[in-house]
Amino acid sequence: MYFSEVFRVENPEQYEWFDPILEIDSPLFIDPFAIFADREEAWRNAHEEIIAYFHDAFAILAQSGLNKSHQYYKRTLSLMEFPEPEEFRLGYAGKGTHGAGSGPGFAAKIVESMVYAIENGLQDVRHFEVLGILVEGINCDRISDITCNLLKPHFIDYTQKVCQSFNIPMRVERLRHGVYNELRMRWEDVECEVPVDPASDRPVLLVPKRFLSELPKMTEFFSDTSLRDDLNLDISKNVKKSEIIRLARRTPELLRNWELRQEQTQFVPYDVDADPKLIVQWQRVAKSILQGEPGPTAASITSEVELLKFVHAMIEKFRHWAEDKGGWRVFWDSKSDAIPEPNMQLLFLGILDGYCERAGLRLDREVETGRGPVDFTISGDRRIRVLVEMKKLTHGEFWHGLRVQTPIYMRGQEISSAIFLAIRDSDTRAMRDRWDKLADEASSVRAETGLTIEIEGIDILPRRSASKA
Repeated sequence: MYFSEVFRVENPEQYEWFDPILEIDSPLFIDPFAIFADREEAWRNAHEEIIAYFHDAFAILAQSGLNKSHQYYKRTLSLMEFPEPEEFRLGYAGKGTHGAGSGPGFAAKIVESMVYAIENGLQDVRHFEVLGILVEGINCDRISDITCNLLKPHFIDYTQKVCQSFNIPMRVERLRHGVYNELRMRWEDVECEVPVDPASDRPVLLVPKRFLSELPKMTEFFSDTSLRDDLNLDISKNVKKSEIIRLARRTPELLRNWELRQEQTQFVPYDVDADPKLIVQWQRVAKSILQGEPGPTAASITSEVELLKFVHAMIEKFRHWAEDKGGWRVFWDSKSDAIPEPNMQLLFLGILDGYCERAGLRLDREVETGRGPVDFTISGDRRIRVLVEMKKLTHGEFWHGLRVQTPIYMRGQEISSAIFLAIRDSDTRAMRDRWDKLADEASSVRAETGLTIEIEGIDILPRRSASKA
């Protein structure tokens, strides 16, 4: 459910705060550049606190003489640890909202990058996203997590004001990493009033919509034309990030120039309300589908065959909505591009979850959003389970998903029946051939593995209106 549904706030789209889904993270990220350029002085000042924090960290590290055994070096390591800010319901997570955060391992990588920067004349950084460019593994998710951690006191205050304006109940909770003790140079937990999700009994923090993006600007560095020109590097040729890091480190002035360009570029947030890529509204869409499409019945599922039949029936309901009732439209954004595969999977998750709940079945989503393939396991009880693997037809590893990934998942989870669900999102000759060969390929995989892998397909290609057909 959405925050607004739980706390009965009507028409949440008219307000400036983001209305999060409480059970699972939304793959959106807080972009620190948005806060840097915000129209409100209070938020711009908050960004200055981020700058000051990293400036102090650089100063402490420099005083250590870059000696790893020095107490200041160790203190810098502790300052670079940022726990997963679960209260925000943002970023990539596997099941629910438990992401990775930035623990000791990544803290060490960040400090190593700071050491390199100091050795090459960068005594501080105006935007800590530069460290993301210099450190392998510091991605958009962790940049957002760091921002949430550093500005958590401000987001606590923001959430409290929203709740007070809507009379949303709050209670005192202990939040990790809630306040920074400048005197002791360490983060401390804080007890404060916040709203709490009654289903999970965990606190929630809200953020302004205007700070959210699909990817923070740190990622734009890797496709920056000036970087290609200066380094004679063709980014489009699948160059590894480690290679880009090595080249960027050789020319630290590129980092300074990049910072200046980003400061001068107007930030455009993701349009949460229009949601052209179905990042957030998938749950509302799923609920509307479930209201209009009564699900299949599952009165007596006592065998894997019966469960498999039920799952086919669920997919058939989904296909009928997508192909015959105009549902295909939600799979395409305003630019007539298909929405990302993880977002399709989220919608599919919402629909299957609704049908399973009605039938008294359990749906488990096994792999995290946004990081590789996603599979769903539907269980009647511990003895009977069916795996569903969903892939866009245009996915670069489509055949690998059928031939290799699905059998691996089935053996790993000791499941003997699976459905490979193909989403048809292209009508090129190559994709038509792939679509036509699907049944034969599945037959070959069954013969080779001895596993029951059945095929389903949903065609989301845009249809012409009846008047133009």
